[in-house]
Amino acid sequence: MVKVTRHKIQVKSLIFGLMVFALSGTVACFARDINFEVAVDRNKVGLGQALEFDLTFNDTQNMPALELPAIDGFQVRYVGPSTRMSIINGQVSSSITHVYSLLPTKVGTFKIGPFKFEHNGDTYNSNAISVEVAEAQAQAQADNQPAQQGQIEAKDLSERIFLVLQVKKDKIYLNETVPVTAKLYVNKLGVRDIQYPQFAHDGFSVGDPEQPKQYQEVIGGINYDVIEFDTTIFGLRPGEFRFGPASMQCNLIAKKQGGRQSSPFADDFFNADIFENFFGGYETYPYSLSSADIPITVLPLPEEGKPEGFSGGLGDFDFEVAIDPQEVKVGDPLTLKAVVRGKGNLNTVTFPKAAFSNDFKAYEPQVKQEKDGKTFEQVLIPLNAAINEIPAMHLSFFNTQTEKYITITKGPFPIKILKPEKEEELKIIEGKQPAGAPVKEEQLGRDIIYIKETCGELKEKGDYLYKNKIFLAFQIIPFFGYLLMALLHAREKKLRTDVRYARQLLAPRKAKTGIRLARNYLEKGNAREFYDTLFDTLQEYLGDRFHLASKGITISIIDEQLKNRDIEEFALTKLRDIFRECDMFRYAASRLSEENMRNSLSKLEEVIDYFQRHKV
Repeated sequence: MVKVTRHKIQVKSLIFGLMVFALSGTVACFARDINFEVAVDRNKVGLGQALEFDLTFNDTQNMPALELPAIDGFQVRYVGPSTRMSIINGQVSSSITHVYSLLPTKVGTFKIGPFKFEHNGDTYNSNAISVEVAEAQAQAQADNQPAQQGQIEAKDLSERIFLVLQVKKDKIYLNETVPVTAKLYVNKLGVRDIQYPQFAHDGFSVGDPEQPKQYQEVIGGINYDVIEFDTTIFGLRPGEFRFGPASMQCNLIAKKQGGRQSSPFADDFFNADIFENFFGGYETYPYSLSSADIPITVLPLPEEGKPEGFSGGLGDFDFEVAIDPQEVKVGDPLTLKAVVRGKGNLNTVTFPKAAFSNDFKAYEPQVKQEKDGKTFEQVLIPLNAAINEIPAMHLSFFNTQTEKYITITKGPFPIKILKPEKEEELKIIEGKQPAGAPVKEEQLGRDIIYIKETCGELKEKGDYLYKNKIFLAFQIIPFFGYLLMALLHAREKKLRTDVRYARQLLAPRKAKTGIRLARNYLEKGNAREFYDTLFDTLQEYLGDRFHLASKGITISIIDEQLKNRDIEEFALTKLRDIFRECDMFRYAASRLSEENMRNSLSKLEEVIDYFQRHKV
């Protein structure tokens, strides 16, 4: 009896344990952590070389691209997605990999991850990896590659490319113009798409930039290529300020290493993959630069010695006055022209003052400002024949070099005003007047009624326009006009709302423009602009045709997008050839003949014509 009871207790315990296990598994299903993997194509990289970084999510293909947090020591750029599916022993598995490109910015060993994301109620956790960033010269020696002669051993990418802000003076007067220079220093790096610098300028006004200058400069025994951007600023109010920093955007040309290595004895040694690994090993990478800011003190203008009516001109100026004509009749206009030239802030220079009497009617002066001067033109009308001169004119300004107020006086200017001739009015005198009666004069047009000489065109009574058949036929035109406007409106609305349709519609037109520009460079023998235009046209067309981000398109992304489409092999081959030939010239400095250029242009036209004729 005791044994039976003990057996029942054991069975009940087993059942209870199974229920607890099942319930715990159910709870885990409702709050699960799904792991995903992060990986790089290599764990050691040289400074200035791009690194491929993959985020792989298994058992799903619907995970969107993630916005990664800042990664210490690297700049991050999203490249694109890659999906995979496999069948093993009848079990189907799928995954999606989001590919990013990392560009090292300094030397050291960095830990990347772990990452944690939440999407649609699921939590995704990743592993962590370490990447060592070595000096470019040391990494080249580790890879058995010859180091470039004169290569700088930089510990940080900011030692090879940096931005410097310079201001000529740190103490300036209110509205005083001061030169500002931003210099971009580059040492043995490929840089393109350099934008003009932007300045943080609270409390200052920034002038228009001048044409950039290019030269070389040696700092600490290292030769830098320098691009100099010059402009001017002036303070808007007195006080202590910080001008800058200057910021700039550009693209670095980084060499992409790693990936699948081919054996010299592999079957595809002479295949296109070898050339793809060589010529496709470069990519442009966005890079941001920022300089230090500079403290500047803006001083108010001194009150001592300030002329009466001073309008705020700052600099060192002189002016000339011309009057044309110098002899007029009363009531006729003459032009007073004053030209101010010199160094300083021309924006603060106003029209030289003159004490015009009531004998002149003066109009508002017209102002024209140029780089080296400011011109004022004023129209004056003399109202009195007794006038014999135009009053003297005065220009006051504050010289920031001598720190003194200066007033320049020109004139008076002699002129000759003639009396007007007696005005003659056209008059009408009545023909028949009683003898001895006073002559009655009337001005032309007063109390005169003109007689209509013709009665105009006569029409048959009852001939109304709405009964005219031609008029009735024309009434259908507004209907067709409305129909046409409705169709145009529907098309415009579709272009605004359907981005994919708009891009596909405009793709061939933009491609024709690019081909026409490339053919122009071909005729001029300008190979660099030809291949740049060819590459940009191909990227733009493929991006619009398949609704992709144009600037990030490479042959690998196109292969990924087109692998499941019904596209003939010859079209894909020509497409790969164009990418390789563009990269061959743009990044490998190869010399290609005019015949090669014509073949490249012909391939581009054939590829675009193929995609336009086939729905893929």
